[in-house]
Amino acid sequence: MELKLGALKLANEKARIGLGFVVCLLVTAGLTFSHLSENLNRKILDRQFVFLRDHYPHPVANDVVIVGIDEATFKTFKEPYELWHPHFAKFLQAMSRAKPSVVGIDVALPEHSYDFLIPKYDQNLTQGLLALKAQSPIVLGQLLDENGNFRSVYAPFIEASGTNALATVVVCSEADKVARFADPNQCTVNAQGATLTEAMAVQLGRKQPSRGLVDFRVGDELTYIPFQKVLDWAENGDDEQMRNAFAGKPVLLGMILPFEDRVNLPVVLAAWEPENRHVSTVVWHAQALRSMLERGLIQESHHDLVLALSLLAALLWFARLHWFKFVSLVIFPIVLLAYSTWHLSQAAYLPVGGILLSGFAAFGLRSIYELILKARENKELRGIFGSYVSAETLRELIAGGVKSRLEGERKRVCILFADIHNFGARSESSSPKEVVALLNEYFTEMTVAIHQHNGTASKFIGDAIMACFGAPQALECPEKNALEAAQAMLLRVRQVNARLKEQGIAPIEIGIGLHVGDVVIGHIGSEARHEYTAIGEVVSMAAKLEELTKTLGYPVVCSRAVAERVELSGGLTELGEQTMKGNAVLSVCGWYPPLLAAN
Repeated sequence: MELKLGALKLANEKARIGLGFVVCLLVTAGLTFSHLSENLNRKILDRQFVFLRDHYPHPVANDVVIVGIDEATFKTFKEPYELWHPHFAKFLQAMSRAKPSVVGIDVALPEHSYDFLIPKYDQNLTQGLLALKAQSPIVLGQLLDENGNFRSVYAPFIEASGTNALATVVVCSEADKVARFADPNQCTVNAQGATLTEAMAVQLGRKQPSRGLVDFRVGDELTYIPFQKVLDWAENGDDEQMRNAFAGKPVLLGMILPFEDRVNLPVVLAAWEPENRHVSTVVWHAQALRSMLERGLIQESHHDLVLALSLLAALLWFARLHWFKFVSLVIFPIVLLAYSTWHLSQAAYLPVGGILLSGFAAFGLRSIYELILKARENKELRGIFGSYVSAETLRELIAGGVKSRLEGERKRVCILFADIHNFGARSESSSPKEVVALLNEYFTEMTVAIHQHNGTASKFIGDAIMACFGAPQALECPEKNALEAAQAMLLRVRQVNARLKEQGIAPIEIGIGLHVGDVVIGHIGSEARHEYTAIGEVVSMAAKLEELTKTLGYPVVCSRAVAERVELSGGLTELGEQTMKGNAVLSVCGWYPPLLAAN
């Protein structure tokens, strides 16, 4: 029967753990692609890029050159920006002589002709585009207007730039307002054709995935050449200077203004704005083009792989040993982050936020489960031992300082058995109310005395009380604790008698028997009614020793085995072998506690 109960308990425990794991898997699946995991993915990714740029940078041999239209440029030119045709024409003519590998125009070119202001005003700009097209490919950026629609570009300018010259310059940010991905479809549903950087890469013969994560590890911090400086070189005929700066390199023309066309990046890229990640969009385009020309845009791992790793992380649910859980909790994120960072350095992105959350969730859910089990165990311990042991012992039991095998164990203990002399006759001459009140007062005082000396009040039988010393709390010398408890019980009986005397009630007299030995002790009874008690010959011998107190004239009678453990100290008197009820013979000692005599 005991084996069947144990097997049933084990099966129930396994079923609960299995059900908990199913719940853990559901939580894991929900967390993997949640907003929380996405936010964590972004924070981790940004720090990975910063780490890789600092410690494992990827240099670029033929870097992108930015020509920046900055505040100084606007102060130099007096006419409105819409009428900068001559300046753009001069820039394009300069580029035709410098012969870059490709030129991307990340500025707003006119939407219509301005010939109505000045005859043939568009001609210089058209001729500049034709001159550059003869030497290098051109990509014209198409911007969005205030309504989110793509702005048109004056048709002759598109024709002069060549087929498929128009491309979008839309930069899309994620939910945290940081731009990491080259994908205009993230923020506009009508993105047409290629992106500016994609079209430039295609012109250079790089046909790779045009949607993906920009590789912010590639290249050093970017610098720019002011637009006005290029025009000065052209005006001064300094073709050698221009060839040194632009020949064979991709060139991006864009705005470098403090409050316009700005985007947030995960790393610092603009050398002219140290520690600033809120930079001009042309910087983002330059980095995206770097990525496409070097190793290509970084592609994210398939969602199925991420989900599989998250479910694998959920196996932390089964981590039970405290040291293993601690090691797992430390090593798991370190290994995962290290692998993900290495993966990113190889131009592949493994988002680990959901995986980490899944592992921590599994660990946390298992911890909560164990806390619930611990709370149930503590409640069970309180229910079992609350009335048996002292509050201090109960706290130690709950804290784990005292181990109790509720299923039963064999243990050496000292049993104390106390009884009120002639209580049967007394109860017949007293009212039920008086009997109950007396017993309640008596047992309350006796229990306090037993608990004060770390004993367990395990059983009440009529007017008798049985206590155990040495279980569940192990004691260095349970015999000494039992004798001290017996002395305290007798002193408390005096206090009870004093109160009885005030009420005109006859005093009581008790006898106490003590014996030591091995017993079977545990949580015994039915599911509806049970108690923590001891079973064995030692218990019956303690009861028989208590019977001897009536004939030997000592309030406490103990076996010689008890007396020897305390070296017959404290006034113990050897009484030799005594025949007890049932003809059992045992060497005993009588004791009249010293404190009892002193009082």
